[in-house]
Amino acid sequence: MLTLDSLTLQYFYEENHDFINGAIVQKIQLPSRYEIILNLRNLNIKDEKPQNKKLYININPKYPHICFIDEESIYKRNIEIPKIAPMFCMQLRKYISGSKIKDFRVVKYERIVEFYFDYFDEIGSSTSICLCVELMGKHSNIILYNAQNKIIIGSIHNISSQKSSIREIYGGMKYFYPPQKQKLDILNISYSTFFEIAKDFDIKEISNNFYYFSQNILSQILKDKNKDELNDIFNFMQSLQGNKTGQNKKFMIDFWTKSKNITTNNIITINGAIDDYTKEVLFDEIMKEKKLKLQKYLSNDIKKLSKIVSINLEDKSINLKKSADIIMNNLYKINPNDTELVEGDYKIALDKNLNPIQNANKYYELYKKAKTAFEYNKKRTLEAKEKLSYFNDILFNIENSKDFLELKEIKNELIDLGYIEEKKETLKQPSVLKENFEGYDIYIGKNGIQNNYLISNIASDNDLWFHAKDCPSAHIILKIPKGKIEPNKEVLEYCSKLAKQNSKAKDSTKASIIMTKRKYLKKPPNTYPGFVTYKNEVEIII
Repeated sequence: MLTLDSLTLQYFYEENHDFINGAIVQKIQLPSRYEIILNLRNLNIKDEKPQNKKLYININPKYPHICFIDEESIYKRNIEIPKIAPMFCMQLRKYISGSKIKDFRVVKYERIVEFYFDYFDEIGSSTSICLCVELMGKHSNIILYNAQNKIIIGSIHNISSQKSSIREIYGGMKYFYPPQKQKLDILNISYSTFFEIAKDFDIKEISNNFYYFSQNILSQILKDKNKDELNDIFNFMQSLQGNKTGQNKKFMIDFWTKSKNITTNNIITINGAIDDYTKEVLFDEIMKEKKLKLQKYLSNDIKKLSKIVSINLEDKSINLKKSADIIMNNLYKINPNDTELVEGDYKIALDKNLNPIQNANKYYELYKKAKTAFEYNKKRTLEAKEKLSYFNDILFNIENSKDFLELKEIKNELIDLGYIEEKKETLKQPSVLKENFEGYDIYIGKNGIQNNYLISNIASDNDLWFHAKDCPSAHIILKIPKGKIEPNKEVLEYCSKLAKQNSKAKDSTKASIIMTKRKYLKKPPNTYPGFVTYKNEVEIII
């Protein structure tokens, strides 16, 4: 996974400083303890109309970065603004809201961005204020300080002496840059100096000795360049650092987009490359976290149910009844104080303190209890199997979810079941997928709520329903318009393939798909969401 390096940050600066310099901070939002959004408006861009942009800063240690974002990026980053603004947000609003950015800088050789403002207090006195963004992995931070006396006003993360013996960061402390590791600037050295360091092509060694060039960028350079031509690599690195336009800019865009296999056709800016890469990484990461959280709600019950289902039920009552019957048929053979009755291959223990009839009655009583216990355990096992099957469906639906809305629907389903003690989120109609194949509308339901909606609100009696046999699967509805001829083999096969692709059997060589009309589906009362029984089905092998 890529993180924002100092060279990419320089390219971002070159590309965006004209907009950021002179922009007015219209709005400040802190979605989380790692994120800040500055709504900027610049009225003075040459030959252009005034522009509004959202500058997004993320200091999560895994992927610290800065870029402008749009609505799609907001969705993929799952950005939600809290109703009550955090303390640091209130400080920022006090000092820089409505202010113009008088200077925008990137600290040389560092992953540090600075925004300078003029702050006017109640009596009209002006003070220079700096909003400093440090994008340095686990040490990332956002700090507001007085640029004249370097006193920190506040920070998104306070760092005490207990956390760091090198640098304390909190209100009232003096701000200074983090200690800088001494490296070489490739623009200020000779080829012979470079050759001595780089001759073994040790990427880590080169990165440790030169500013700006991370191991990831060096790996890409060495992929694109001939290792035998070390002089070409030296010249390219000098060009990459010194000239941030043309082919060099394209190289940096490709560097960010190739790592996630993002199509670069529509990406022509460094900002677009950073945004597209990070929003995909964040989307994947957030989806993974949300899925694990939902799965965790069910994990304990699944373990318990699996244990119940794994018990090998044996009807022990049969042998107890047989023992009682043998005693009754052999009363004359039993003598006082006998402790055992042998009849053929059977050995039956007797209580010498009981007479033969009492011994028989004892076994009859044990038989009744064992029979009751067996029937109870049988019913309990069947219920456990049904519930486990439903939970496995939910686990599959969670894993098969492609967006946040689908996970919210499953979360609401778990809230209804009592597994999550939260208030249900009000959602619009279920996010059912819709396709069209050869003029037929096809709907795909990927969780209990969507499946209920399909069966109850979309499907008509003569529409066709598809589902993978004996395994978790999406529900597929093929709409049959009135007066339209029955779908041909290709349409039925397409729907069956959709059912297989959206089932746990998607990687199997073969899968059995059940097809029947909607009118042959039945939803029993008091059953789980999306659960149906069916009849008059046809089995299709895909």
